[in-house]
Amino acid sequence: MLRATRLKWAKSVLARQNKNCLVRSIATVPESHQEPIETPTVPETADVVIIGGGSAGCNTLYQLARRGVRAVLLEKSRLTAGTTWHTAGLIWRLRPNDVEIQLLATTRDLLMRLESETGVDPGWINNGGLFIAHSKERLDEYRRLATAGRYFGIESQMLSAAETSQLFPLIDEKALYGALYSPGDGTVDPTGMCAALTKAASRAGGRVIEGCPVSGIQVERNMFGTKQITAVKTPYGTIKTECVVNCAGVWAREIAAMVGQHIPLVPMKHAYVVTEEVPGGVRTLPNVRDHDSSVYFRVQGDALCVGGYEPNPIILDSVAKDFMFGLYELDWDVFGVHVRGAVQLAPLLETTGIKSTVCGPESFTPDHKPLLGEDPKIRGFFYGCGFNSSGMMLGGGCGEQLAQWIIYGRPELAMYAYDIRRFSPEQRKAVAWAKERSHESYAKNYSIVFPHDEPLAGRNFKQGPFHKELLEEGCVFQERLGWERAGWFTLRGPAPVPKYDWYGAYGNSKNPASKYKELLQGDYSFGHPEHHHVIGQECNACRSQVALFDMSYFGKLYLSGPEAQLAADWLFTADTQRSIGRTVYTCSLNKRGGVEADLTVSAIETGHGGQVDPIFKGRGFYLAVGGASSQHSWAHINWVLKERQFKAQVSDLSEGMGLLSIQGPNSRALLQNLVDTDLNNDSFPFSTTKLVKVAGHLCRAMRISFVGELGWELHIPLDSCKNVYRAIVHEGKKHGLRHAGYRAIDSLSAEKGFHLWNLDLRSDDNPLEAGLGFTCRKSGGDYLGRATVEEARKKGLAKKRVFFELKEQVPVWGLEAVYRDGDVVGYLRRGEFGFTLNASVGFGYIRRPDGLPVTNSFVTSGRYEIEVMGERIPAVAHLRSPFDPAGKRVHGVYDD
Repeated sequence: MLRATRLKWAKSVLARQNKNCLVRSIATVPESHQEPIETPTVPETADVVIIGGGSAGCNTLYQLARRGVRAVLLEKSRLTAGTTWHTAGLIWRLRPNDVEIQLLATTRDLLMRLESETGVDPGWINNGGLFIAHSKERLDEYRRLATAGRYFGIESQMLSAAETSQLFPLIDEKALYGALYSPGDGTVDPTGMCAALTKAASRAGGRVIEGCPVSGIQVERNMFGTKQITAVKTPYGTIKTECVVNCAGVWAREIAAMVGQHIPLVPMKHAYVVTEEVPGGVRTLPNVRDHDSSVYFRVQGDALCVGGYEPNPIILDSVAKDFMFGLYELDWDVFGVHVRGAVQLAPLLETTGIKSTVCGPESFTPDHKPLLGEDPKIRGFFYGCGFNSSGMMLGGGCGEQLAQWIIYGRPELAMYAYDIRRFSPEQRKAVAWAKERSHESYAKNYSIVFPHDEPLAGRNFKQGPFHKELLEEGCVFQERLGWERAGWFTLRGPAPVPKYDWYGAYGNSKNPASKYKELLQGDYSFGHPEHHHVIGQECNACRSQVALFDMSYFGKLYLSGPEAQLAADWLFTADTQRSIGRTVYTCSLNKRGGVEADLTVSAIETGHGGQVDPIFKGRGFYLAVGGASSQHSWAHINWVLKERQFKAQVSDLSEGMGLLSIQGPNSRALLQNLVDTDLNNDSFPFSTTKLVKVAGHLCRAMRISFVGELGWELHIPLDSCKNVYRAIVHEGKKHGLRHAGYRAIDSLSAEKGFHLWNLDLRSDDNPLEAGLGFTCRKSGGDYLGRATVEEARKKGLAKKRVFFELKEQVPVWGLEAVYRDGDVVGYLRRGEFGFTLNASVGFGYIRRPDGLPVTNSFVTSGRYEIEVMGERIPAVAHLRSPFDPAGKRVHGVYDD
């Protein structure tokens, strides 16, 4: 049936129009765009120059201009050229990510008011959206989305198959399991929206210059060695500016190259078809997303636009610079999967003709998230590109955040998942890695987002020093920031990650069954995974005996220089003016008081030139930061040093050392036989660091714990790693040592109430809201963000982090709505299972419905429920974790 249907559709196209024919009001080049462009005149100066006149550029111009910024948008052709003009224009708001929900809601809110503000119709049609499910697992995912939307006021309802068919009569009731209906969703006309945005921007002082390509970007170094944007060059003159925003879409790589930078962006062909008029009419029906069948329907008058994400997209090396309003011929062999999915869902489409095909270039990224924010190496060079065919949906929200980024230094929302700094310099340069990961992200865009899924593409990009040894121990690896890190340990022997097979596309043979993929599939559930008990055993070993964690992918930084102490005072909230060898846990904030990093900072003295004892003048600091966000943390610290012009520098030795963490009641006994120093509380107290010899090898030992147990971290020179590891494992046999991974760390740290940055601690949280007021010194001088912290102390907290313990053993993963006395007051940012508490636990920030400050008494006086998959589960709210609330274990006290 697929081949016959595909031929029927293809013949319909050939019989009616040529291959590049378009449908009016969608993927149509406006008549005004076909008129000659007058010779542009450019201003001598501008506060901001935006390159690219698509959705991202127009939204950014609008948001900057309405805030009083003199911004100029340069478009080498006409507005919407490249990608925006042919986009389907769908607006969906429910996603498995709270930040993305807010970005999408911002876009919709903008569309709702844009016509009254500008007099230009953006083409907004509020016809609603249907999410089709073909299985219980998919419907469970949709229940999570509905729950997530509850806090943000997004109306939705679960529908049976029969109810879905009644709402959209073309859909075969027998072809689905159920659906989620979101009546507030809709569609937008890209040309109308960009016209409305630029009209409003022009009224506010912004300027659009069409027919003006960029020929170069001028970068200079200031006296402190910082690279700074100084001008944009065009054939019609040079514009002096200190800020450029790269919104060039599929040409964004070429713009980045003008300043010597690489970005992980991959252009691909992306397509949809437009049907003839559908018998019976569809004009009043909602749009449809059928993720399981890899297809969507976008209502277009009495016709449907049909598209999706195929497993074998056509990857482009580049897009010709003059490919402004062009289209490619549709490859029906590639598009066939969407034909099949459409016909299975709505059989009437088998006999419906095709009016036109639309196949154009789109830009995609390794994690299917846009590239936003300031380049960490060039001051004033911002990104607003790589939207993965979601530029219309995300443009309004991302444009607003970019404007705040430019004006205030940081965005209002926690934009780490979109920040260019989420990629390491090596990842940004690795073209083959970017292609692999971008392909997989594209192919799996409609896959169910399970809590513990892992990519198969681009693996083994970076391996830690213990990789081979851990693999032999049965390590099931995870990937973070390009690193392979220990997830958990199977008892079934080695489970190596197979070479990427491109899902059988492009002539590649699919890999045979592998143990790794089989174990990964055990995580494909919203219940407890198949290996839940194994992770529990790792946790219990840590709590009762001793566990060995490889944390080598952690960021390991040195802060040194004549003004290292001054820099530390400004960078960190805690008091770092401690004696040599003291370690403090601290936050580093942005100007708004949001937490950009949480880390440990140790005061150290100069050494003999090794990786663990470098030589520097005066007093220095050793910084240990979370591995997944280490590039972000380094960039933040480095930027602050340059901005404040401190005579200090931060050096990254992350890849020069391994890091083993030995945690649990037996950790002292295990290590005492291997080190050349006494490990008792008096000689080596908690929160201190020393240079020690472990099995004869010089290491930096830190008595610190991220799991709430007695333990030490060993920071080990690369050439000593294997010998130290073998010594620990050998000695560990006497003490019940067990290998454990990050799945156990996540559970143990959550159970103890510790934070995990970018989940329950983010750049949109201040330390007081997060329960980290103890890290903020009240004397000892100013620090970055202190004004906001002190203001919050006086005025009270708008929100507060709370530890929730569910009364039923129902898994929680985050995004579950939190109810207090029947009112929605927040949602979980993070969920885990605490094996010692034998309960599901979670962290959420709650707000008062009346908008008053959140106090401890407000938290403890309410009756709480957590909505899990549509059901409300009773929960107990704690101001701090009930596990070891006095913190005795880290001091080696196990009397209870």
